[in-house]
Amino acid sequence: MQTQAELNKEEHDDNSADNESTESSEEDDDDDDDSDDDEEPMLKYQRLSGTLADTLKKDAVAAMAVSDRFLALGTHGGCVHMLDLAGNAVKRFSSHAASVTCVAIDSCAEFVASASDDGKVAVHALYSSDVSITSSGRHLRPLKALALEHDYARKPTKAIASGGLAGDLVMTAQGWFSSFDTVIASGEGPIGAIAWKGDYVAWANDAGVKIYDVATQQKFAYIDRPVGSPRADLFRCNLCWKDENTLMIGWADSVKVGIVKDRVGNNSILSAQPPTAPVSIPSKYVEIVCDFRTDFIVAGIAPLLDQIVLLSFIVDLDRVRNVDVLPTDENARIAKRLVSQQPEVHVVDMSGEHVANDVLNVFGYEHYRANDYQLAYLATAGDTTFYIVSPKDIIVARPRNTDDRIKWLTDNSRFEEALHLAEKVMDNRREADGSLYEGTMQVEDVIRIGLGYMKSLMDEGNYVKAASMSPKVLRNDAKLWEEWVYLFIGVDKLAEILPFIPYKPEAAQLSKTAYEMILSRFLETDKKMFVHLIKTWPTDLYNLKAVTDAVEYLLENQPTDTHLLDAGITLTLATQRFEKALLYGLKLHRPEIMKLVIPQNLFQTMQAHVDLVMAYDFKNAEMKEESVDASRHWTGREEGFLGGPVGDSVDIGGTARVLRRAGLEEGVGLLVANTDRAPVSSIVKQLSGKKKYLHVYLDALFRHDPAEGVEFHSMQVELYADFDPTRLLDFLRSSAMYKVQSAYKLCEIRDLVPEMVYLLGKMGDNRRALKLVIDRLGDVKQAIEFAKEQNDDQIWDDLIKYSMDKPPFIIGLLENLGSHIDPVKLIQQIPKGLEIPHLRASLIKIMTDYGIQMSLKDGCAKILVSDAVELMENLHSAQRMALAFSGGDLECNLCDSKILFDDPDKNIVIYFCKHMYHKSCLLSKSIALERSMADSPIHPPTTAPAHLSAVPLAIPAATARTIAEIYSASSASSVYEGARLSTVTRFSVESGNDGAGGLVGVVDTTVPNAEAGRELVTDLDRLMELKEIRGGLGVGVAKGGVGDVPCPLCRV
Repeated sequence: MQTQAELNKEEHDDNSADNESTESSEEDDDDDDDSDDDEEPMLKYQRLSGTLADTLKKDAVAAMAVSDRFLALGTHGGCVHMLDLAGNAVKRFSSHAASVTCVAIDSCAEFVASASDDGKVAVHALYSSDVSITSSGRHLRPLKALALEHDYARKPTKAIASGGLAGDLVMTAQGWFSSFDTVIASGEGPIGAIAWKGDYVAWANDAGVKIYDVATQQKFAYIDRPVGSPRADLFRCNLCWKDENTLMIGWADSVKVGIVKDRVGNNSILSAQPPTAPVSIPSKYVEIVCDFRTDFIVAGIAPLLDQIVLLSFIVDLDRVRNVDVLPTDENARIAKRLVSQQPEVHVVDMSGEHVANDVLNVFGYEHYRANDYQLAYLATAGDTTFYIVSPKDIIVARPRNTDDRIKWLTDNSRFEEALHLAEKVMDNRREADGSLYEGTMQVEDVIRIGLGYMKSLMDEGNYVKAASMSPKVLRNDAKLWEEWVYLFIGVDKLAEILPFIPYKPEAAQLSKTAYEMILSRFLETDKKMFVHLIKTWPTDLYNLKAVTDAVEYLLENQPTDTHLLDAGITLTLATQRFEKALLYGLKLHRPEIMKLVIPQNLFQTMQAHVDLVMAYDFKNAEMKEESVDASRHWTGREEGFLGGPVGDSVDIGGTARVLRRAGLEEGVGLLVANTDRAPVSSIVKQLSGKKKYLHVYLDALFRHDPAEGVEFHSMQVELYADFDPTRLLDFLRSSAMYKVQSAYKLCEIRDLVPEMVYLLGKMGDNRRALKLVIDRLGDVKQAIEFAKEQNDDQIWDDLIKYSMDKPPFIIGLLENLGSHIDPVKLIQQIPKGLEIPHLRASLIKIMTDYGIQMSLKDGCAKILVSDAVELMENLHSAQRMALAFSGGDLECNLCDSKILFDDPDKNIVIYFCKHMYHKSCLLSKSIALERSMADSPIHPPTTAPAHLSAVPLAIPAATARTIAEIYSASSASSVYEGARLSTVTRFSVESGNDGAGGLVGVVDTTVPNAEAGRELVTDLDRLMELKEIRGGLGVGVAKGGVGDVPCPLCRV
């Protein structure tokens, strides 16, 4: 072994040639994993510092014990040094004259015991000056091991188990007056190791490992050394109690784990017994649950949860197994020059399978052998600490916690795992084993790890993954967001991070400059994404005016770019520039853009761009035409279009359907509904070059209000003929404001026969029209309808004449004439010998229809007579009812003086209209009217009076004569001949109170009976109907014997 000075020189000389294998290690952190190895270590290492280096400059560690309060080091100089857990010297005991071979600390950490090669055991009280040095007579040779009983400080016996080269295991305990020794075992070779836990004391000698039960004072287990093991005295046996029942043994290249169990019943003895064992069977036994061999020498053993930690010394096992063979001089010199390898820490499972291993860089390891190393461990609640002890160095090892694992992951660029683990810890504050997390991880650390991860992804070119991590890493840090947005812009990968950029009010927001830069970049490279951002982002994130101006500038050069138009709509709506928004919406055919027109009064904009409005409607109509199933059957009848002869099952053509749909769209609807704000003449002028649009507009205008745009009806005739001929006939029938001759010429050029027929009839050329129907159309029903419309006997005669050589027409006439002409007349004109198919059926139908008509006529007549009588009786009853008056101040409606009902000199006349007059006033008014009529001629009434009385009065014959004076003599005679008038006593004519010369008849007597009243009403109605003066003759009744003068105010 080298001298102490040489060891110190090697420890502190980093440039020594002998330390080349340790150049890659770090002084501050002894994680000695190979940098190329991706396997994560299980333990972290740190060299014990403090004043330890000063302590070991002149001495070397021979033994060590640990507690949760301090460390105890026994040195080759015979001293025991007390250190705190950081390695700083606290106390020093010099109780031995030779090397300290073993140190023990009681469970209460109040006493420290040491054994030495001088054969003595020293026990020092840490919190008093008591010291006990014992030297048993049995220990005449060096001691190698000792152990203190559990709870040594509290028990009065204060038992100590010790043993050494003498081969005796002695238990020394305190008696009443002095201590006494008890020999537990002897004669089986030197005692190399002792471990005491609870009631069990385990020791190792040349034979193997034995266990003694202090409570029963009985040895109950013997665990022998494996076959083929190296010589017992070459390598120290390492004993460790994992708990009070589990013993771990590491000896040379063998590892065993035994569990102490109670013997039940007559089970066989599981633990092997030496040949000299007593015959009595102990109450306990040891079951070996783990037994395997290693390819190294076990220099220390300790538990780690369900695994085993081994301190290994690498050596040629074949050489040490054959150490009894005397080497030659040459082999001895080679062995002496061999340099030891670095010790290693191995973590294995209970079956011996490798879990992890680390190579340790121990100062001076080249000169050490297996017995120079020790492995001490301390298990506390939630933590386990291992101490790798060598003569000049102590390395502290602990299981790696979450913080250590995160650091290792980040150091090895495994950022994703590190970030996941850090977030998990921050969420539940628990370690991987479920224990409470007591690390130092903070949110800032998580962000730092995440930033490193994103940076590594960017370096790898994985921009998508880096962008996806941004919300998790950058969180609500606006400054970080802006920094990373610029990084992505710098590598031209802005699209990857865009979906994650915060923009909502509750999230972190970038500066306006940053948002504007993003929008500008996409406006140049991806307009579709630009539109999406404009619609998604709140407008307060950026300078709205600047962005709007940029879009409008591009639209000047690219007016049809759909994305720019879409963006323009959104931006102009945001800036309330509705005219621009409407214009862009029309160009883009944006649905519902027309909803802006009425609230914002945009009719001038519509008028100025009516071609865009019509194109907008046409686009919508075409889309509907493409989307509607079975659209070929749509004709627009449900929407108010009349299709002439076109039925619902007839295809009117795709173009006509689009035109009709366009006429129903919102744009043209607004134009025709607001002609006061969008003048028709202006619209027509703008659309004059686009006849298709013009037709749709004028057609919609005509359907909305036929009186609007009448000056363009002549133009519409040609438009209908060009774009929707099936509706031309309806237009010709509905309008009278077109030039008939021009319309006929146009229809003749286009060969529109039904329209030509109608126009000929309108021009009075009925025969030519009828000939067209018969010759060109060959439609007897249409010919009959034409004759009915004209209501001219000559047309009927012509129709019959033209049909005589056409049997189908004859049959049609017979079946459809009805009451318009006499069927006998038609039948008589049929040429003899003309064969007419189905004539018999037609004749039967005529006779059947005639019978039905007669029956209906009789029934209607009976109903009318009954209704007339009932209504007359109701009227008569109503007029006989009393009239109620309220109020005391009643006045005459002529003289405005008060009416006194108790005045005998003045009679009162009251009408059903509740007007009241003095009889004298009423008679004076009547005489004045008669004189006025005598002085002025009588003219027929131009307007009807307010009412016409239906009271059944007898009217004098002079009535007919008076009316005859108004009209010509011929008319008067016909009127008079049709009137059956009764004779009355007096009749006079006066002008109406409306100043229009209305006739009022005044009679002195009423009709004699109801029958005479009905005749009068019938005759009077016929009289007024024939001469179109209905309402011009009023008949009233005045009560009170004043000549039945009508009410001057109501003329009734």
